[in-house]
Amino acid sequence: MDCIATKLIFLVTIWTVSSQDLTQEVTSSLLSLVAQESELRSRLEDEANLLEQKLAELTKQSNGATCACPSSFGPIAFSATLTSNLATLGRGQAIVYKQVDVNAGNAYDVRHGIFTAPIDGVYEFTTAVLNRPGISTGLEIVKNGISCTKVKSGDDSYYTMGTNAVALDLQAGDEVWVRHVNESDSQTINGEGYTTFSGYFIEGYEVVNNQALSG
Repeated sequence: MDCIATKLIFLVTIWTVSSQDLTQEVTSSLLSLVAQESELRSRLEDEANLLEQKLAELTKQSNGATCACPSSFGPIAFSATLTSNLATLGRGQAIVYKQVDVNAGNAYDVRHGIFTAPIDGVYEFTTAVLNRPGISTGLEIVKNGISCTKVKSGDDSYYTMGTNAVALDLQAGDEVWVRHVNESDSQTINGEGYTTFSGYFIEGYEVVNNQALSG
């Protein structure tokens, strides 16, 4: 009987030791898995934060972006003609071209002879002036009252035609017109369909974070 009891005690001792070893192994494995899970969670959180930052940056750029596209506004162009002679021009007086042949976009104001840019972009303008013999007159294309280019026509013996063109970088609301130059020798301009003012939109901008990109 004592022998049997001794064997049982021995078996119980072995089972207890084995159970302790198994428990330690399981515990060690669980701790390793927990550490791996914690590291993976931290890595995923870092990546999520980075994605959120990139999304916020893209959203900010998108909210600050505007596109001035010809397809959105349609064609912008005008052509106007002086049909009658002007004989009493003042110095710096604006020339009002009252015959409007084309005014796509309605940016040219026939009442005052002023073109107002409807959108940001690059525009080209041309003016031509005819004078009869013995008269010399100068005109200039101005942007918001500042001279951009000039043209002069005149000869003692012949009719003369002067013309000039300029490309201008305009913001929406900028105004362009033609005026009599202060240093002009004459107050007279021949009209009769020869003296003209025209312009058209060339290319707009896409503006992102205050940086203009052609678009």
